[in-house]
Amino acid sequence: MLTCKPAQSEQYDEFFQLMQNEAADYLLHTMELMQMTTEQAKRLFTTVGKVYGIYQEGRLAGFYWIEERERILHLHGLVLRKDFQGKGIGTKVLNLLETEYMSRIEAIELGVHQSNERAKSLYEKLGYRTVKHLPELGFYILQKPLLRP
Repeated sequence: MLTCKPAQSEQYDEFFQLMQNEAADYLLHTMELMQMTTEQAKRLFTTVGKVYGIYQEGRLAGFYWIEERERILHLHGLVLRKDFQGKGIGTKVLNLLETEYMSRIEAIELGVHQSNERAKSLYEKLGYRTVKHLPELGFYILQKPLLRP
């Protein structure tokens, strides 16, 4: 069973470390381009939006970080531990977010680094479409409109 709970403040370092481990090839470079220190980056997800722990059968599988921007839900990050990857958990989290926010937002938006073709392909398969390319950062911004019941 998959559950998601707000991250506790003591989990923020674990979330950031997991992001560094899973996105090392572009996270630090992106922070450098944005002239952002590690401390500034860590402060961002404690002050902007909300971070949630993802639990599979009671075990911490990873985290996601979201921010409501008017009528758009921006997914800043979705990161899973290696032993939980490739099991459909990311897709389930996206489906949960769609269901939860369907009546409140117009679309879910996320960024994916151009080097992460696997994730981009998954998002496109789930109905996300590229709306913007940020070549200076190497990111694509994708959105999925939500249909209201």
